[in-house]
Amino acid sequence: MSGGKKEIHHFPGHMKRALDRLAPFIRLCDFFVEISDARAPESSRNPLFRELIHQKPFLLLLSKSDRADEKITAKWLSFYQKMGISSFAGDLTKGKFLSLFAKESAPLLQKKREKEDRFHMKHQEARVLVFGVPNVGKSTFINSLAGKNRVKSENRPGVTRAEQWIHLPGNITLLDTPGILPMRYEDKEEAKRLALLGSLPDVILPTHDLYISLFSFLKEKYPQSLLVRYDIEDLSVLSSEELLQKVAEKRGYLGKGGKIQSEEVEKLILREFREGVLGRFSLEEPPDVEL
Repeated sequence: MSGGKKEIHHFPGHMKRALDRLAPFIRLCDFFVEISDARAPESSRNPLFRELIHQKPFLLLLSKSDRADEKITAKWLSFYQKMGISSFAGDLTKGKFLSLFAKESAPLLQKKREKEDRFHMKHQEARVLVFGVPNVGKSTFINSLAGKNRVKSENRPGVTRAEQWIHLPGNITLLDTPGILPMRYEDKEEAKRLALLGSLPDVILPTHDLYISLFSFLKEKYPQSLLVRYDIEDLSVLSSEELLQKVAEKRGYLGKGGKIQSEEVEKLILREFREGVLGRFSLEEPPDVEL
C-alpha cells in the first residue's frame, strides 16, 4: 500500500475543541500514553500530540496486537526501541493488563517517586493522559485497567467526545481524551490505512475503493489469508469481482436473478477484516533504519 499524494481532510469541530482543551491537562500530567493500532503503528499516530507534549515522557502502546502480524509487530517494537521510544504491544481485552502496564510505566515515574522518597513524602497520585486517533482502543485500554466498563467503548470512531478522569488501583489516575486526527493527510495511502482500520468514518472514502485497496493488499501480502473464513485457497488467482462472487454465494448475498449485492459483500469483508475475523495482518512495516 504505497504511493498516492492527494490530501484528505477530516477534522471535525469537536476534535479541534478537544485539542485546544488539552494544554492545561498536559501541564498537570506526569507522563502520557500514546495508543496506536499495531496493524499500522505509524499511520495511526498523530504528530499533533507529539508537538503538544514536547519532551515529556510517554509510553507508546501498540493496541490490538492480537489482530496484527506477530512477526511484524516484533519488528516495530525493535524499531521504536532503536528510536529511544518506550513501547509495548498488547491485546487490551485479555490477560492481566494492569500488571503489564504497571511494569512498563514504572520507569517513567521513577524520578517522581525518587523525589517523594527523598523528601519523605507520601507517594502522590500519578496523572496519566491517554491519547490517540479515533478507534485505536483508548476506552478499551482504560476499561481493561479499571477492571470494569468505566468509559463508553465502541468499534467506531468518535465515541469519546469529552475528557474523563478515571481512578485506577496503584495510585494512578488516567485522563481519557477524544480521538483526534491530524488536520490533513498529505499521503492518501496513509489515510486509506486508517480508513481500513475504522479510524476514519466510512463516508470519507468510498466503500468500493477501500475494498479494492484491501483486496490488493491481501492478494500481494497474504494470498492464502481467506482460506479458513471463506474457503478460498489462493487469493492471488482471483480478481476482486470473483472474490465478491464467491463470498456472496457462501454468505447468501445474492439478489433476484443471482445478482451479487456487491456493496453489502464489500462491507462484510471490510468489517471482518477490522474485527480480526479474517486473520492477523499488518498494513505497514517499519523502515530499515540503522541507528
